[in-house]
Amino acid sequence: MKLESRRGQQEMVGFVLIVVLVMVGLMVFLIISVRNSPEPVNSLAIENMLDSIMKHTTECAIVFEPQFDNFEDLFKSCYEGDDCSNLDMSACDYLNESLRDVVGDLMDSEATVGAYQVDFFVRDGEGQQGLLRIVEGNCTGSSLAAQRSIVSGSESLVVRIKTCNKI
Repeated sequence: MKLESRRGQQEMVGFVLIVVLVMVGLMVFLIISVRNSPEPVNSLAIENMLDSIMKHTTECAIVFEPQFDNFEDLFKSCYEGDDCSNLDMSACDYLNESLRDVVGDLMDSEATVGAYQVDFFVRDGEGQQGLLRIVEGNCTGSSLAAQRSIVSGSESLVVRIKTCNKI
C-alpha cells in the first residue's frame, strides 16, 4: 500500500512541475512580446517641432503666387485635391516632396533620432484612412510622438510624427 501512495505522490509532483514550467514559459513569452512593442510617449519637444513644421511657408501657391501656403494649409489642399497654381503639380505631390525634405533636414540635425515616421490621415467614425506616410530608418529604441488635428470642412485630418531614439 505504501508503494502505491508514493507512486501517486511522484506523479502529482511531476504534474505540478510541468504546469509550473509551462506557466514560466508563457510569462517569459508575454514579457518579451510586450517589451518589443513600446507605445510612443507624447513629447513636448516633438509637439513643438510639429507646430513649427505646420507654420513653415512652402513654395506652393494654391490661389495666386504671392500667397504661398504653409504646411497646414497644404495638408488641407492635398486632402481637397487642389493643385499648386505656380508649380504645375498637385498639392499632394508637392507636400510629399517638400515635407520629406523639411522633416529629413530636421531629423538629421537631431543626434539622438535614429528613425522617424510622419503620417497624414483622415480620422472618421470607423477608424482612419491614410493619405501620406513617410518612414525613414528602423525603430529600435524608445519612441516619442506628437499629433495635431486639422479641421477641414467637416473632416478631421490628423498629422502625426513619431521618432525613435538611437540605442
